[in-house]
Amino acid sequence: MTMPVTHLIVGPREHGVTRFGVDLVESLRANGFHAPALEALQPPLWGGIHLQFTDRLFGTTPQQAADTVRTLVDDVRRCGGRVTATLHDLPQPSDGNSLHRRLAAYGEVSALVDGVVVSSEHERALLAEGGLHPRRVAVVPLPLEPDGDTTPPDRAGARAVGVFGFLYPGKGHAEVIAALAGSAPDVEILALGAPSAGHADLADQLVAECARTGRRFRVTGHLPDADVRRTLRSVTVPVAPHRHVSASGSLNSWISAGRRPLAPANRYTREIAQRNPDAVLLYPDTPTGLHDALERALAEPAVTWLPVGTACTPSRAEAARQYAALLQRWHR
Repeated sequence: MTMPVTHLIVGPREHGVTRFGVDLVESLRANGFHAPALEALQPPLWGGIHLQFTDRLFGTTPQQAADTVRTLVDDVRRCGGRVTATLHDLPQPSDGNSLHRRLAAYGEVSALVDGVVVSSEHERALLAEGGLHPRRVAVVPLPLEPDGDTTPPDRAGARAVGVFGFLYPGKGHAEVIAALAGSAPDVEILALGAPSAGHADLADQLVAECARTGRRFRVTGHLPDADVRRTLRSVTVPVAPHRHVSASGSLNSWISAGRRPLAPANRYTREIAQRNPDAVLLYPDTPTGLHDALERALAEPAVTWLPVGTACTPSRAEAARQYAALLQRWHR
């Protein structure tokens, strides 16, 4: 007998992991699957839990996040259910001093739950490289569903290079500023999003750094859902320059809006390009590689739009069906 599975979705709605959980539940329901959801850390009266886990949403420290999951798992199992999880923001060497603490926390969570989903083969490899070996692990890629409109809008105003998502160290804004040094000063750089918690000062630093090169750097702040598609379609060149991403909702957002973003060639982006070869423009992961890619795209912005008829996989429906099958099997 398959146990009913409740989806636990915690955190602010603008957080990418929270948004992913909400979108998954909506997709499951739209495709005929029963998908109850909770926004509080409590066990269901009957059945199991599937949670969307990143340490920053479950505690103020990685260890506190693991302890929170341990308490939840104990409570659910006392009620006869199981707990499975999608792991996000997997630990990797670019985490620096926090790497070992995050690895320990993710290791605890992986050992506690009855099954782990990750969003890329790259993330599956990160698990193994970090010495994390869940009892069950499956890959369900992030859904990728362009809206079909690949017609560029009429352009007016300044040319702009856009980076979408929260502003934080390592996201790639500084690399874009450096790569455009010496290029035409009329090209502004847009940070399409708000600074992440604790990094409000970064925006001021980037504005000042960009001004020293005679260029404008502008931070839009949080974009309401209703404005995201229009804004992503309005920039001249979309770029997803994060070099150490494990699975990228920002990259997918560009593609969903009909754009073909520039992205550094790494294990994750090559995986995306292999599955969806027309969806992304890869450049060598070097300062020169980024500079040359930006120059080409500014000279010919038409290449930053998806070719007409581009279809990507998995669609939201395909990803929902994969999740439904996994959860049915794991919560028996």
